[in-house]
Amino acid sequence: MGIVYKAEDTKLHRFVALKFLPDGFATDSQALSRFNREAQAASALNHPNICTIYEISEHNGQPFIAMECLDGQTLKHRISGRPLALDVTLELAVEITDALDAAHAKGIVHRDIKPANIFVTERGHAKILDFGLAKLAPVGGAVNLSAMPTASELEQLTRLGTMIGTLAYMSPEQVRGEELDARTDLFSFGAVLYEMATGVMPFRGDTTGVIANAILERAPVAPVRLNSDIPPRLEEAINKTLEKDRRLRYQSAADIRTDLQRLKRDSDSGRTFVGAAEAGVKPVAQSTRPRWIAIPAVAVVAVALGVGSWLYFARGAHALTEKDTIVLADFTNTTGDSVFDDTLKQALAVDLGQSPFLNILSEEKIRETLQQMTRSPGQRLTRDLAREVCQRAGSKAYLEGSIATLGTQYVIGLEALNCASGDVLARQQITAAGKEQVLPALGQAAAKLRNEVGESLSSVQKFDVPLEQATTNSLEALQAYTLGFTTFRENGDAEAIPFYKRAVELDPHFALAYDRLGVNYFNLNQPRLAADYLKKAFDLRDRVTGRERLHISALYYTFATGELEKANQAYELWIQVYPRDVVAYVDIGSSDMILGQYEKAATETREGLSLEPNTVVLYENLGQIYLALNHFDEARTTTEAAVRRKLDNIPLHLNLYALAFFQGNVAAMKQEADWAVGKPGAEDWMPSVESDTEAWSGRLGKARE
Repeated sequence: MGIVYKAEDTKLHRFVALKFLPDGFATDSQALSRFNREAQAASALNHPNICTIYEISEHNGQPFIAMECLDGQTLKHRISGRPLALDVTLELAVEITDALDAAHAKGIVHRDIKPANIFVTERGHAKILDFGLAKLAPVGGAVNLSAMPTASELEQLTRLGTMIGTLAYMSPEQVRGEELDARTDLFSFGAVLYEMATGVMPFRGDTTGVIANAILERAPVAPVRLNSDIPPRLEEAINKTLEKDRRLRYQSAADIRTDLQRLKRDSDSGRTFVGAAEAGVKPVAQSTRPRWIAIPAVAVVAVALGVGSWLYFARGAHALTEKDTIVLADFTNTTGDSVFDDTLKQALAVDLGQSPFLNILSEEKIRETLQQMTRSPGQRLTRDLAREVCQRAGSKAYLEGSIATLGTQYVIGLEALNCASGDVLARQQITAAGKEQVLPALGQAAAKLRNEVGESLSSVQKFDVPLEQATTNSLEALQAYTLGFTTFRENGDAEAIPFYKRAVELDPHFALAYDRLGVNYFNLNQPRLAADYLKKAFDLRDRVTGRERLHISALYYTFATGELEKANQAYELWIQVYPRDVVAYVDIGSSDMILGQYEKAATETREGLSLEPNTVVLYENLGQIYLALNHFDEARTTTEAAVRRKLDNIPLHLNLYALAFFQGNVAAMKQEADWAVGKPGAEDWMPSVESDTEAWSGRLGKARE
C-alpha cells in the first residue's frame, strides 16, 4: 500500500523514511483513510519496538508519512521458510509481545499482525509496522468489525496481492466477522510465533476458502513435528495463543510475554528442554515396512524404503534447508580388503541417519535417477557419477568416503561437496588403529562432519548412538547384511534371506538383520516365521538407534501381536521426533485404514504426500481411502495425479477397477482388466477382484472359474 523512500531531515540532520501512497491512490478515499489511520494509531504510541511516526503531511497533493528509518529486513524475509534459532525466536517474541501490550493498553488493536509487518533491525530488535488496519477502542473495550475494510477495499487488497497473506494470520473471530478485542492480535501473534519456530505458516492453502476453513476448523501440524528442537514449553505457548476459542486463549500480551521471558531465562541458563516424548529416543537411517498387496478399498499397500530418510540440515555456515538432499557416493576402497566394499557406505548411511537434520537421498530415488540417465540402477556411484546424480535429482550436496591403509592403520576420509560448484563444504579424516576400530572411527568422523556442515553440537551429541552399536561390531556381519539389502532390491525377498541369516549367525545380537528377516518372511506370506524374527528384533531394540527402535516396535505390534493401537503410538512418536520421515506417515495411515479410521488415515496420508509427492504408495492408499469413504471424485483425482507424475503400479489400476465397479462403468472395468493381461502380479490380482465382481452379481460359477 505504500512506496517508501529514504530521505534526510534537513532540519534535524537525520535519515527518515517517507511513505507515499502509490500513484492513483492519493485520491482514493479508502486508501487515504487507511493511510491516515496508520499514522494516527502509530503516532499515539511511544515504544522501542514500534516504528516511530514523526509526522503526516503532503507535498504537491501527495500525502506522506515521515517515520524512523530502519536498517534490516522484515521478519518474513528473515524466516524465508526456515525456523529461527531458539534464542532469536524468544528474543524477538518477547519484544513483539511487549509492543502489543503497550498498544493494547492504549486501546489500539493492530488487526494485521504478520511477519511482513514486523521489522527486524540490523541489531536484532523487532519493530511493529503498518497500523493501517488498526482500530482505536476504549481501553478494555471491543472493536466492531463493521469498521473493517469494505468489500471494495478488500477487492483492492486482493488485487494488490496482500489479501492472502493477511487472511493466513487472522483470528477465527476476525474470519467470522465478529466483534474484535485485543485477543485477535494474540492469535495472529501465535501464527507468527509458530512460523518463527517452524519456518512455515500454521494455516496454508491455495485459496482463501481453504485457508479460512483451516483457521476455523483445523488444528495446525504440531510444531515439534516440523522442528524437533522446539522446547515443550514453547510449543505449549504456541498452542495456547492459537486456541480457536478466545476465552481459552491467552488473555493478554503481558501473559504471553511473561511465559516467554521465563522460557528465555531458563534457556539462557542452560536448562534442558527435552520433552518426555523425546527422552532416550535417537534416530536411524533405514526403515522398511513389509509390502502389502492390496485389493481396492479393503487392504493396504505400504512402502519399502531403503537406506536414507527425510531429514534436514541445521542452519550453519554451509547449512541446507529442509528441502535439500544429500547423495551418498560409494566409498573408494584402496585397502584390497573386500569386507569394506559397500559395507562402509551402508554403515555411514545408518550413522548419518541419526541426525534429525540430514536429508539423505533414498536408494530408490537414486536408482530411479540412474534409470532416467539410461544407466544401470545398480551402478556404483563414483565421485563423478554421484555429482551427476546429485544435479539430476535436484540435491544440494554429495558425500564421498574413502579408506586406505597406512602400515597397520586405516585412514578414513569423508568429504561433502556442493553439487553445482564442486566446492568442499566439509571434510574429515580420521585414523583407525586396526581393522576392528574402523567402524567406531567412521562414526566419530561422521559426527564431526555433521557439526561442520552446520548441525548444532548439542544435536550431534543428543543423536549419536555409536556406530558399532547402531549396527554390529562385526564387519563380516555388516557385510552380509549389506549384501542382503542389495540382493533384496535387485532380486526380492527370497534371495535376500540367506545373507541376513548369515549376518545373525556372525552376530546373534544384530537387531537390524532380524528385523529384515521378519520383513522378508512377511512378504513371502510366512507370518509365523515373520513374527518370530520380529520378536527377536523387538527383544534387541535397545541395541539400535531411536528411529529403528520405533520402526521395530511398530512392526512387532502390527505383525507379531496385532496390537495396532500400540503400533500407532510408536508411529506417532516417530513422527513427533522425525517429522520429515515419510515412512512413518505411510505406515500409520496404513494402520488406521485397517482400523477403519479412514478420515484420520486420509489426513496422515496427505501429510506424507506433502513431504514426498512422488511416493506412489501414498496415492494408492489415498485412493483406497476415498473409495472406502464413497468419495469417488477424490479417488479419481488422486489416481490421475499419480498418473500425471508418471507413477504407475498395480494397486492404482485395482483402484480404478473398483471405482468403475462402484459407478457401474462396465467398459472401464474391462479396460483395467485388459491392462492386466500379461503383466506379472497384475495377472494374479485382477482376476481376483474380477471374481469378487462375479460373486457380488450372484454368478458364483463364473467367480470360481
